[in-house]
This record gives sequence, C-alpha cells and structure tokens, in this order.
Amino acid sequence: MSDSDRIQAAIDRGIAFLARAQLPSGEFRVVTSLRPHMADEGTPDPSVFPTAFVLNSLSFAPGTERLRDRAADFLMAQRGPGNLWRHWTRDHQYFHTLPADVDDTACSCAALIGSGREAGVNREALLANRDAAGRFLTWFSPRWRWRGLAHARLTWPHLLHPIVLTLFFRQTSAAPGDIDAGVNANVLHYLGEYPGHQCVVDWLCAILADGREDDADKWYDNRFVLWYLFARALVPLSDKVAPLLLARLATATPATALERALASIVRVICDEHISATEIDGLLALQAANGAWPRAAVYFGGRERRADGTLAPPHPDTPRWGSEELTTGFCIEALARHSERSGRCAT
Repeated sequence: MSDSDRIQAAIDRGIAFLARAQLPSGEFRVVTSLRPHMADEGTPDPSVFPTAFVLNSLSFAPGTERLRDRAADFLMAQRGPGNLWRHWTRDHQYFHTLPADVDDTACSCAALIGSGREAGVNREALLANRDAAGRFLTWFSPRWRWRGLAHARLTWPHLLHPIVLTLFFRQTSAAPGDIDAGVNANVLHYLGEYPGHQCVVDWLCAILADGREDDADKWYDNRFVLWYLFARALVPLSDKVAPLLLARLATATPATALERALASIVRVICDEHISATEIDGLLALQAANGAWPRAAVYFGGRERRADGTLAPPHPDTPRWGSEELTTGFCIEALARHSERSGRCAT
C-alpha cells in the first residue's frame, strides 16, 4: 500500500471504531481514573467535554457526517440556560453541584459551529465573564462587580442555593477567581477576534515564550494538550506563535499516542511537514479494533498558590480520557496531514 492508502485505511478503521463505540445518545464515552497513566479500566463518567473534542476532530475527516450529527444532537441536548454548558451530563448524579463554565461552553459551541449547527447566542455572557485584565474567568458564578444583565440572569440563580455553590468551591480544586490558560485558549478559539482579544493573545504568547506551561492551567497538566489548544486558537491571530510552538516541540518527546497525535496536529497548524517516521509511529500504535490507546487529556485540578504557581496534584486527583477521545485526536492528525499533503502536491 502507498503511504496515502495506509493513512486512509487507518482513518477508516478509527472511524469504524468510533461508530461502534458511540452511545445511543450520541455521546462518546470517557472514563476517569486515579492512576496518572490510566492503566486500569477506569470508571465511566458521562461528560460533555469529550464529545465536543471528538466532534471537533471528526470535522477534519470526510465521511463522518452521521457520527457528527449524533454527537451534535447530544451536545444540543446538554445545553443549559443562556446557551451555556456544564461539565457533567444532565443525568449525572453531580450535575447540579457545579456551575456552568466557559471551557465546556466554548468547546461545545466551536464544535457545533464546525458541524454547521447554531450553538445559540452567548457571546455577551462570555465577554462579561472576564477579569480586569480582560482574561476569561473559568466559572460562571455570581460576582461582586456588576457585569451586565445577561451575566446576572445566568449566575444569580446560584444564590438561591448558596450551600451547593460554596461546597463546590471548597471541596474541589476550583475557585471563583480561576483564570486558566488552556481555558482562555478554548474561548479564543471559539470567539476569534473581538474587542479586547489581544490581551488574551499577548498573555498566552508570554506563557509560551517564558516556558510557563506547567503553571498555566489547573485542569490541563499535559504540555502537548496545552500546545494543541494554543495552536488552534493563536496561530490564526498571531504570526509569533508558530515559531514558539515549534521550538517547544523540538525539545519534547511524545510518550503516548495521544501526545504523538497532538504534536502532529500542532505541526500541521504551524504549516510544518510531518515526517514519515512520525506518521509511522502513530500508525503502529493503532489497535486491531481501530482504536488508539487511552491517555489522560485533563484532570481534576490543582491548588493555585499565592505566588501564582500551581501546587502538585493530590495523589487521589482523578484524570479523564478514553480510547474514543485519543482516537478522535489521531484521526484529526492523520486527516489534517493528508489534507496538507494534498495541498502541497498540487
């Protein structure tokens, strides 16, 4: 088989796996594990976020319309008041214990729009949920400073259940004032240019230039994940980003299929060639059933110290990932590579 045929065959097997694995609701499964490498079976944890990522990845692969339609239906069914999303699904036992957040909202909206769906109007609420420096706050929760009627309508109902909101922020790593770099990148990816967007671009670029990824985000502790989020948000907005990202990749060695896929995607976004060795390494990790191995994409957070650095995670901090989630990223990497190779050939 030619290289292009091998790549397409791997994409087809990955899509076939996702078609078998997709739940009747349209959700793509995710599991949580206390082991950093997710070496156990894990516990199913119905969540919005993974399906949003898989839907986004499938938008780069032709022939996935049926899977994408079902995934989009799932995301629309999870949409809450004000066209905002929470992390857990509506039937999750802890759904009512956490507020909506800008991360799930931005990723769901971007994925839906990429599949031709209308996500609903929420731009005003997102822009109101920023700090004085213009960076997005992770959680939609009541604020002391007036942020407009749209924000108040969405957040003040939490004041009817103050104990629930207080316990959420006391019993988890979350804090009302959380400002996370990966989260901001995801909002930027969704909104694109808007009045004041440059402050977020400059902040994220400074994190890259200074090598401060390890203290940049409570919920994403994998540098390859952060680089992927930065690449898709920042490269279209700043010509400074691609050299920074490629320099960071040059000093890192991917350890998992997930990291290989994300590194390849970043290279394509930065318009750099992916070597045959990289592609072969990714193809070699595909299982007979078409899936790629599970790895943690995000985790349960860390405490931010007074000096702005993040504390090490507690040993019992859960991590989230699945074969479906990794497979989505691998399909995206191979599909983007094929599309770029086709452009270069012409």
